[in-house]
Amino acid sequence: MNLEIANFIDIVKARALIEPDKTSFIFLQDGETEVAKLTYKELDQQAKVIASQLQSIINPGERALLLYPPGLDFIAAFFGCLYAGVIAVPAYP
Repeated sequence: MNLEIANFIDIVKARALIEPDKTSFIFLQDGETEVAKLTYKELDQQAKVIASQLQSIINPGERALLLYPPGLDFIAAFFGCLYAGVIAVPAYP
């Protein structure tokens, strides 16, 4: 399998194909207690769903305000922006 890696999105997509069940992110509630995990496959799938929704309402290059508390939902939304070509603007709610 020959995968060209040109950017961060390509890395996630390649890892989702090669190592789909490997953990991509872990959320630690207090910096020590693991409360949630996200595999590469899950990250890729969630990011694609979010990207699709974003593409239906805004154009690439536009901005999306991400108002998420700390956690893995923010990570999926951030990657969804990358997949859609949208500029993520993170802010704490």
